[in-house]
Amino acid sequence: MMVLTFDARPTARRIVIIATLAALLSAPRISLAAAVVGISLAAATPLAIEAATPADPAPTVTSHTGLVNAPEGIAIKGYDPVAYFTEGRPVPGDPQISAEFDGAVWRFTTGEHRRVFLAHPTRYEPEYGGFCAYGAAQGFKTDIDPAAFSIIGGRLYLNANLDVRTRWRADLLTAIAEADRNWAEVKEQPLLLR
Repeated sequence: MMVLTFDARPTARRIVIIATLAALLSAPRISLAAAVVGISLAAATPLAIEAATPADPAPTVTSHTGLVNAPEGIAIKGYDPVAYFTEGRPVPGDPQISAEFDGAVWRFTTGEHRRVFLAHPTRYEPEYGGFCAYGAAQGFKTDIDPAAFSIIGGRLYLNANLDVRTRWRADLLTAIAEADRNWAEVKEQPLLLR
């Protein structure tokens, strides 16, 4: 049995071919015609298989409870989360171009950034609720400086300041693993003042 699925979203364009060998191997006889048809379909279908990448998040925003570093209700101190990826730097968002997600207001520099964020917010929101990644690795919750950022593996990480970011980057993989492990407890803690 061969199952073909096609994902025609412009950002994904994937064809996934799954061959269920167990069904073929367990059958006492294989219909030659069925095998030829299956192989012909697979060969005739234009393939656009991307390298193994995680599936895209759902393109809709659903309200969910979460913990976001949003003093006065504004995430990332008003900086545009998408600009970190498109501009490679922190850019203050426009209060007139905003959206609510995960209990916070997110600001953007353009309507396009707002649209992109709302289509895939988990791609652009910072790790650890926008609290300091080094702090989470050390087992505490602290505020951030929007300029102390890193994009690692397509994820946005923020730190308390540039010196803390330097310490965090010194053993990056360990720090991320520790922050991931600690986050369940850290997110329940009160914010430590700098």
